[in-house]
Amino acid sequence: MNPRLQVATYVALVLLTPRPAQPTPWIQRRGQCGSWGPEYARLHSDVLAGRASPKYLVVEGIEGLSDSLSLVAGMLYVAMLSGRALQIRETLPWSAAYDKPNIDWRETPKDSVLNEARLTLRTGGPMPTNETAFELIYKGSLGDLGDGADIVTMFGNVGVINVLFNNPQYKSQLYRMGLGPEIAYGCALEYLFAPSLAIKQHFHEEILTMTGDALKIGIQIRLGDSYLKGGVFEDQKHAEATLETVQHFFDCANQLVTTFRQPGQQVVWLLLSDSLDIRSLTKSTYGDRVLVKLDEPSHVAGMSGNEQREGMIAAAGEHWLFGLADYHVISSIGGFGRSAALRSQGWDTIFELDVHQMRSVQCDGLHMRPLSWEQIANHAPFV
Repeated sequence: MNPRLQVATYVALVLLTPRPAQPTPWIQRRGQCGSWGPEYARLHSDVLAGRASPKYLVVEGIEGLSDSLSLVAGMLYVAMLSGRALQIRETLPWSAAYDKPNIDWRETPKDSVLNEARLTLRTGGPMPTNETAFELIYKGSLGDLGDGADIVTMFGNVGVINVLFNNPQYKSQLYRMGLGPEIAYGCALEYLFAPSLAIKQHFHEEILTMTGDALKIGIQIRLGDSYLKGGVFEDQKHAEATLETVQHFFDCANQLVTTFRQPGQQVVWLLLSDSLDIRSLTKSTYGDRVLVKLDEPSHVAGMSGNEQREGMIAAAGEHWLFGLADYHVISSIGGFGRSAALRSQGWDTIFELDVHQMRSVQCDGLHMRPLSWEQIANHAPFV
């Protein structure tokens, strides 16, 4: 067997093997996340076991998956720097989609004598710069969060990583830990989450392909919530989706292939879209080149029961797979594609297009540059 094929097969089998229930050693993606993980895991374990002060940071996302991931990722570092155990309130079925490779982040019952502060970081657009909690994360001492309450419960839909890296009290410490703002988001997700067995089973073939040697282009086409089952505007009539209106996404992907494909290298496109029409039409047009699930896309925050569980598995699985792509072509609206691409911890891989731009593109890294970190970070409410 070809040695490269042997390696790819081994990696795929490892990914498809169920993880043990107990925490496992932190394997840092691409070795660039620093060495803080085991130390925080010990602190987290000590808090839960009563060996350390009962200080908790409980996070509750109040929108869909990508917004909630943005909040959770930043709050991991807030918890770590303030000596708190991070926990996630499962208003979404997190445990159905994710294993817990390093800390058990599920919310636990608390002693009634502990006091609680409830804070909110929420926005529908610009960052909430007038909120006390945001101001404290930006330039204050994290020990004062919630006036030092035993339990700080943080509701929200925004990220704070870029804000935290501008806090003069913690910026140098974060860098000394081996983190930078460009990789901190991906490192947080790598530390907190691994795909569950349900995801590994549902995306078995996709995992085999996305962990192979092909040139992998992720394409995310977002048309809007009216195309999603359970979306905020699902009841509003939307225009029929056609490939012609989004052809520039595929043109961009082809240009990336022309520029970056190695001799003899296979090519695969991983397509994400909130439109089932776009998914189906792309598969029928481009055939085996495209990896795409033909399940009806849903907004997990707008679902309940088993439908929400299945929607969470589908959304989290596609989000995780998208981070395995070598290059990413994403829509300019929404945070799903942007956050999934940044999970890869790659450099200069994200090309952003407007769904309605209807013009020729040159995605070659020269005529059209990939997004810079500043462009990513300044796109509220992402990081």
